[in-house]
Amino acid sequence: MKKLVLALALVLLAGAAHAQQQLEIINLKSRTADQVLPQLRPFIEPGGTLSGMNNQIFIRASDANRRQIRELLAAIDRPPRRLVISVRQDADSAASARGGEVSGRVRSGDVRIESRRTVIGGSGVEVRRGDDVVRGQVYDSRSSGSERVAQQVQVVEGGKAYINVGTSVPVPLRQVMMTPGGAVVSDTVVYRDLGTGFSAEPQLAGDNVTLTISPTHDTPGSQGPGSANVQRLTTTVSGRLGEWIDLGGSVEERSGEEAGALRYSTRGGSTGRRVQLKVEELP
Repeated sequence: MKKLVLALALVLLAGAAHAQQQLEIINLKSRTADQVLPQLRPFIEPGGTLSGMNNQIFIRASDANRRQIRELLAAIDRPPRRLVISVRQDADSAASARGGEVSGRVRSGDVRIESRRTVIGGSGVEVRRGDDVVRGQVYDSRSSGSERVAQQVQVVEGGKAYINVGTSVPVPLRQVMMTPGGAVVSDTVVYRDLGTGFSAEPQLAGDNVTLTISPTHDTPGSQGPGSANVQRLTTTVSGRLGEWIDLGGSVEERSGEEAGALRYSTRGGSTGRRVQLKVEELP
């Protein structure tokens, strides 16, 4: 008998609690239901329900919980903020070469020894005696260069942005197909896209921005048709609106040395790359 009374009491309490939860339909002003529901669901009370479609939210909950949801919507349901994303991709390079060599020709009886000159330029001396000539030369060269790429794209808060500027490079392609009559060779040309750009997806919280971004920088390579120098980066960063944020960079060092009986040379170089971004709000 006691168990029956306890079960009846629980049913009555559950019915009373359900009776206190009422259905309310809220019309959204600037956002869609799919945009706001993920942010509201953690705040629905136990036993309450929350759903939506298009520009309407359906909530069944207590008066206090519905009031809490409406207060949250007042902060969420507003026009998306307009943003402009700026990305800088900078590269600096330096190269040096130095060395020396001896060249010329010398005859002794019926024997003639000759060493050809391989380096044009630099400073040196030349000694002649009849048909014999001996040259001595040293050289020291340095060069530097820089590349600055800046791009901008507009996007609304929570949206996705993509920009890419470049060129299509022709690449020869040879295909060999085996047929009953023998091999058939087909020569065609395909195109490889090389460019500089980025894709980005910003999220705002007040004056702070969290951004998932993937910048790219591709240039033609020196290893033959179709080769390319490729730079890729994918990361998620946070910072304040209007401030430059460092995404990353790389440094490449190169060196080499050549030595022979009559010549010696060394070569070196370096290339440094840096990527930065800034997000600003448009009025």
